[in-house]
Amino acid sequence: METLRLKVQLAFAILFNIGLFQWHTVCFPVLNCHSCPISVFSCPLGVIGQFTQLGLVPLTVVGGIALAGVIGGRILCGWACPFGFAQELLYKIPYFKFRIPSWTRFVKYGVLGGLVIAVPFFLSTQSPLYFCRLCPVATIESAIPWAVIKGSTDVAWLSVRLVILFAVIILVMGHRRFFCKVICPLGACLSLCNRVAAVFPERTEDCTECTVCAKVCPMETDPRAKGAAVFDNHAEECISCLECRKKCPTESIRLWGG
Repeated sequence: METLRLKVQLAFAILFNIGLFQWHTVCFPVLNCHSCPISVFSCPLGVIGQFTQLGLVPLTVVGGIALAGVIGGRILCGWACPFGFAQELLYKIPYFKFRIPSWTRFVKYGVLGGLVIAVPFFLSTQSPLYFCRLCPVATIESAIPWAVIKGSTDVAWLSVRLVILFAVIILVMGHRRFFCKVICPLGACLSLCNRVAAVFPERTEDCTECTVCAKVCPMETDPRAKGAAVFDNHAEECISCLECRKKCPTESIRLWGG
């Protein structure tokens, strides 16, 4: 399952950055910077920030995120997001591995409300606190390429962004999908729909609570908690990678509606 998922993620990463055409009027709810010279779709976070600065609500973007969330929750995080794919690869690098407190998963909601919405509303998208000006994905896909293409840039600010990027890479190497769990504001948006998503792992009556699924879950959800969903505890973190379903010895995990 993991090998298949990595192949699917790679295919989406190529699709989003194929560079043969640009549909920046279309937002796809994954973290992929539309300022990248070869990006195809627009990043919903960038659009939300621009609209918020004007005091407007991008209903089509918000509706698209909500629709994707209701259908599959954070499944796009697990199967389509290019930066999620990059994190999976970075974690495979031999490095000191560590755990993080469970409360850190709430930080991303603060990032969404503060750096994506409040900063452009009260300040502007030119503020150094605006998420897109700090985003490690934007640094990789936009800031660095355009600095090379143009041959000149704000070296001081680029240095700040590179430090942030390096810090995120180190954290991701040490903790699987650290960015998804703690920082990603788009993941925060999609996670709000996880408990009502049509496609979501569900524990059946055959479950023996052996905790194998808890050990293989990349998002550290806890299926041992009683409830309707297999990941009722921290259910908002589940990215439907289905590693739990693959490793379940009693085959007692299915998908809602499946």
